[in-house]
Amino acid sequence: MSQARSDRLTNTYLSGLPPFLAPKGSGLSGLMIPPYAAAAAAAENRCLATPSSVNSLSTCAGQEDHTSMGVYAAQKAHTAADNALDVICIEFLCAAQALEYHQPLRAGRAVQAAYEAIRAHVPPRHADTALHPELGAIRTLMDTGVLSACVQDALAPSPSGE
Repeated sequence: MSQARSDRLTNTYLSGLPPFLAPKGSGLSGLMIPPYAAAAAAAENRCLATPSSVNSLSTCAGQEDHTSMGVYAAQKAHTAADNALDVICIEFLCAAQALEYHQPLRAGRAVQAAYEAIRAHVPPRHADTALHPELGAIRTLMDTGVLSACVQDALAPSPSGE
């Protein structure tokens, strides 16, 4: 679902925003490529979802009817989880850029908190530059729990009970 949301955010026909969230009339690529990466990671995860047991083979001169695929299953799960986090990083990058086009309006508390945490480390895109540093910064915010904490703080009831 995250991959689909990134694709929709960058699709001018579905989002009503500039194509690929690039500045209007700039001729820049904007965020055209990140949804490709998200789609590739999502496709890999679909392949990784195949049960490891389908790869079990007979061993020990036919005396054993299966080989444990536990390690392989764990490796696949680790890769799939890592891919899923990358897909979510791409969505955060696209969503933050999309919010630029809605200013001066502000998002809801939780979304605004996430946006501000991201923008503290990742500036709005005004040029075609390498995306890896921006995605890495967002991934660090996720891996360290900073992004989650900002959102949780924004959603916590205020001391006055509001």
